[in-house]
Amino acid sequence: MILASTIINRVSAQLLDINNVKWSRTQLLDWINVGQRVIVVAQPSATNTIAAVQLVPGTRQAIPSDGWLLLDVLRNMGASGTTPGRVIRLISRKLLDAFNPNWNSDTQADPVTNYLFDPQDQLAFFVYPPSTGNNWIEINYSALPVPLAVESSPLDLPDAYEEALTHYLMFRALSKSAEFGDATGASNYLNLFNVTLGVKMNAEQVNDPNIGLNPSPDLAARGGVS
Repeated sequence: MILASTIINRVSAQLLDINNVKWSRTQLLDWINVGQRVIVVAQPSATNTIAAVQLVPGTRQAIPSDGWLLLDVLRNMGASGTTPGRVIRLISRKLLDAFNPNWNSDTQADPVTNYLFDPQDQLAFFVYPPSTGNNWIEINYSALPVPLAVESSPLDLPDAYEEALTHYLMFRALSKSAEFGDATGASNYLNLFNVTLGVKMNAEQVNDPNIGLNPSPDLAARGGVS
């Protein structure tokens, strides 16, 4: 994995400030931490994390404390969290509400068969049927990058984001102050940052193994929730 110091050295060289007179290494490390969070907000999959979590009784569930956005709910994992079981399918809340307005108060049962996600409530999701609290499931969520305290630490993002992070630091450095600022240069690096993220996103979409698969049958066409 790439160390924060590698990014700092690279940016310092591009700024012609290898002794870090104008832009301190502490400042550059701080911008790495900010840049990693900016990247994750733009591309949540950058820190996608697969984890088994124990459900609490009822329908509303929370993602782990280090997460900020649910990406997917995958499967049941039994009473111990280690036994793969039935897959869990996403369902529309409007559809479930229409079929069963009282679904939140249904009898608790394991395993769960469906989940619901509201983008207005990013730290949580709902499961159906309501859980007993004795079951575990496997989820995929976007974790917040862990702030780096020292530059000898590895980045909290995959190496593929090295170029984007470099562009982000250059943008911040050239925007730092009126004395050292370079508005045109800063704008150019911000554009490079956005283009680099866009190119990566496009590559992910083009090379998605799911391309070409037939869409799943509509839930309503199957006659209800299963």
